Amino acid sequence: MTQNENTTPSQASWIGFLLPPLVVLAAGFLWIAAGRDDSRAGPGSVRRTLKPDGVYYVYVSQIELFPTNQDNEPWDPGSTASPDIRNRVVWQGNTIYESNTNKDTLIAEWSGVNEGTLDKLLGEKMIRAGQVRALKDGKLTIQVEDVDVLTPNDPAGIVELKLMDLHEGINDLSFEKTRGLGIKRILIKLVSRDQPLEDIIGKLR
Repeated sequence: MTQNENTTPSQASWIGFLLPPLVVLAAGFLWIAAGRDDSRAGPGSVRRTLKPDGVYYVYVSQIELFPTNQDNEPWDPGSTASPDIRNRVVWQGNTIYESNTNKDTLIAEWSGVNEGTLDKLLGEKMIRAGQVRALKDGKLTIQVEDVDVLTPNDPAGIVELKLMDLHEGINDLSFEKTRGLGIKRILIKLVSRDQPLEDIIGKLR
């Protein structure tokens, strides 16, 4: 019997021994990766529509403005400074969420939770988002402005959306510039309140 004939069965037995655990580990990794963030629906995936009469946390996670305002002028006249962006979410005629101001940027981002050390002890008070009920004819209004300290704030535009046209997770909306709209893109996140608090906080981040 040659040396190759001795080693081949041994190698095969080791491969047979290691293969099942490797398959289990790979499957577990894919399951975790798939479940980590299903809010961005890719091609062929199923978007979770809002449940009628369900309650959802809502906030704007990102806004991008055009390089110039809706009049094709600099956001700050006589300056090349970028705008200071703030947004409000209005539902049933009431402001249910107002962001802090992102200064000197064309792309502003926000989180749906407060991330301070002490905030982690506050439970539901960590959440920085409004709440809406998914009503059939419900509407959501997003108001965006360039905040100025010494002069009146400059409106960047107002977007009105049919609530039931949105879905759970991230809604990625793009717009064309018009005379009244300087908003290029808005990312709106909705998270169902009907789940454990730790899951809500994880999805709002």
